[in-house]
Amino acid sequence: MPKRCPLAREDEYFDQELRQLLYGRGNNSYRVIFIIVEDQDISTTRILHICHAYQQTIGENPKPDEA
Repeated sequence: MPKRCPLAREDEYFDQELRQLLYGRGNNSYRVIFIIVEDQDISTTRILHICHAYQQTIGENPKPDEA
């Protein structure tokens, strides 16, 4: 049931709905970013990206190191 997953932070930058699934716990958690493609009576989930949960938002400029 991929529609139970919330919209990803990057959703506002794309035409299709980007959703995310958080997998794992604590320092070992990952974000699975995907779209749902509906074609007639068939729904397909396409995984676009898997990244560590603490990585910055896709398309976001890197923040300068604070010293």
